[in-house]
Amino acid sequence: MSQKLERSLSLGGSIGLIVGFVIGGSIFVLIPSLVGLTGPSLYLAYALSSIPAIFAALYLIQLGGAFPVTGANYIAISRWISPMAGFSASVLVIVGIISSNCLVAWGFAEYISVYFPQIPTIIYAVSVIVIFSFINWLGNSSFQKVQVILTVIFILAMLIFGFGGVINMKPELHDDLFPKGMDGFFTVVALASFSWGGVIAIAEVAGEVKNPKRNIPLSIIISMAIIASLYLLQTFALTSNLLWSDAASIGPTAILVAASKFLPVWAVNFIAIGALLAMATSINALIMMATREVYAWSNDQLIPSVFKRINPKYKTPEAAILLIMILSIIGVLFAADIDKYAIIVVFALMVVQFLGATAIFLMPKKAPEIYKKAQIHFSPFWRWFTWIGSMIMFLGIFIFAFITDTTSGYIFISIWVLTIVYWFVRKAVLKKRNIFIVEELRNLNESELSEL
Repeated sequence: MSQKLERSLSLGGSIGLIVGFVIGGSIFVLIPSLVGLTGPSLYLAYALSSIPAIFAALYLIQLGGAFPVTGANYIAISRWISPMAGFSASVLVIVGIISSNCLVAWGFAEYISVYFPQIPTIIYAVSVIVIFSFINWLGNSSFQKVQVILTVIFILAMLIFGFGGVINMKPELHDDLFPKGMDGFFTVVALASFSWGGVIAIAEVAGEVKNPKRNIPLSIIISMAIIASLYLLQTFALTSNLLWSDAASIGPTAILVAASKFLPVWAVNFIAIGALLAMATSINALIMMATREVYAWSNDQLIPSVFKRINPKYKTPEAAILLIMILSIIGVLFAADIDKYAIIVVFALMVVQFLGATAIFLMPKKAPEIYKKAQIHFSPFWRWFTWIGSMIMFLGIFIFAFITDTTSGYIFISIWVLTIVYWFVRKAVLKKRNIFIVEELRNLNESELSEL
């Protein structure tokens, strides 16, 4: 039985992965909550929140162009900073993914319940996770076809709403851009960082991208341009046609209410379908990303070897997919507030991106042979610029988010501590079997070398 993932993700599939992952949950589920915190300045907050995403993109372009392996962030941090840091950061990625899955699944359920209220929303939330776990199990060919088709449809729906909203805008709704003050505005800037975090997805599935040293950097650049345009258009259209406080009280379906003010019924229904598809693409991509993290842990003996089992027909890590599906369903059943899920994701993203950017900064020294073969080489200035900017942005947002919601912050740190405890327990268990994990993880394993 082959234990190797297949390089079958094209440039289009990579773009579909990033755009679908990034946009779905945030633009349709999160923005009504965020507009309630800042008012009509929502589009400005989204524009400002793109700055940390630019630094994330800069380090990911370097990572993808040099180190296209499955779970690239985790492996780079493990090998070039420390195995413990890599594993704990990777677990935080899974925590963020499970939180994102819960947020998006509940948003999906609320949207579909507008049309089919007779079925409990929990059924919809669980069902969408099960369906897309199955699609992931069927392999990258199925994943790509579904992801690209759904992404094209929801982008068209967003463009209809966005351009229609701009044409029919009511300028008086922007008379007071900051009704909640600058504190609310900067809180939204921090929370909106969640909306860009999906760009790291491509690094986690890098071992399955065709011609990765070209396609990964290119997919990041193209995706960022698409995402930025759609975010600004969508948020401006919403706040230009619906009073910000009304949007906040309506919740996730606020875009449908705003659309009904200037579009015919068929167009509003099409936007609703687009919203559902956008959320579906996020869940589809989230599951794919999470399972590759679990696969990488198993390859490194940090969890049982069953989780690196590859289905011989579909070439997918089936045990890892099942695990992520179960954890996501458990998360959905807890049904926390959307804002709580979002802030946990922000904490996870900031930690992982800071450590990932640091690992890439160390790459020329820690892995000179890999660095020499990279498709893209940044000059010393740009390497320092990327790392210092990442440090300032990611640590700054983490601290601000912690101050904003200390309870979620303490929960997140407690989870982080537990992952470190698990690391030392697993290290002791492996040592009894004469496996010295720190020494083993100083170098790439056979699977990673094969992908590289």
